[in-house]
Amino acid sequence: MTRYPSRTTFLAGLGAGTAGLAAPRTAFAQATPVRMAGVYSDPFAEPFYAKAAGAFAKAGFETDATSLANAGAVAAAIGGGALEMGTGDLISGVNAIIKGVPVLLVAGGGLYLESLQEQNILAVANNSPIQAPKDMIGKTIGVPTLVGLTTACLRAWLPEHGVPNDSVKLVEIVQSAILPALQRGALDVALMGEPFITFAKGQVRSVGNPMNAAADHAPQKQFCLSVWYANKNWIEADRARARRAVNAIYETARWANTHKDETFEVLVKDGGLDGSKLAGMSRTVYATTLTPGLVQPVFDIATEYKIFPQKVEAASVIAKI
Repeated sequence: MTRYPSRTTFLAGLGAGTAGLAAPRTAFAQATPVRMAGVYSDPFAEPFYAKAAGAFAKAGFETDATSLANAGAVAAAIGGGALEMGTGDLISGVNAIIKGVPVLLVAGGGLYLESLQEQNILAVANNSPIQAPKDMIGKTIGVPTLVGLTTACLRAWLPEHGVPNDSVKLVEIVQSAILPALQRGALDVALMGEPFITFAKGQVRSVGNPMNAAADHAPQKQFCLSVWYANKNWIEADRARARRAVNAIYETARWANTHKDETFEVLVKDGGLDGSKLAGMSRTVYATTLTPGLVQPVFDIATEYKIFPQKVEAASVIAKI
């Protein structure tokens, strides 16, 4: 079962205690170790599928995947050298790049498809008095990270639905804690993704789909909900190795897109979840390429709401490997 260290605990260890993580296991003495991380929800789960897919092993890598609290923690860990690669969102990672953190955007990850919008919802408890977006004025909304992609989309979506951003309070919360927080009234509303939506089936309901704020401006109504980042120094130290790793990412994506039963087993096992409560869960489609059109709508929202300190053109931050 995957352990879930807190963001504070994990980041405190970036400066020390990471050397042991880099040592390959004896059984993989000829393989190159790659430490990676994701956030434990379906769009960010490719690192946990890497071993089962076998693409990294075929490319000469031994993968070690860790689950972190949110995308910001993943970007910080990659930039700090505790990880070589990982999945995060477009806001946290690109903000790190803008600030000069040695992180590169290297590959597409989980896609948001407007046709599958119920994979990411603004959730309330079934007994909540909130029926429409305007009912959220004065309420507390849980978000995965205060400066992440989902929060950026939420900030764009709220005013479009009559809710001023300064009329709500945003608090950071991990996905696994959302349902109990909604049930006991610690949160009024929360951004929720799979597998937690299905796990909470019958206990929560949707009052909106904030990610549509970006999808509505994206080609074919889809964009990258998650992407892969890598440590810049690790990439530049061996470009051929980096190309093998990126190819392995996309091979993993193709495998995951056609092996839903196997990836479901990984989600259940690594997450310590009850598989019987996740039956019929809507699954993420993973990108097999990364084009500017898959990320620019999010960058434009981040610029408009001053989450980015400057305008960012997608072509300028997608690494050429």
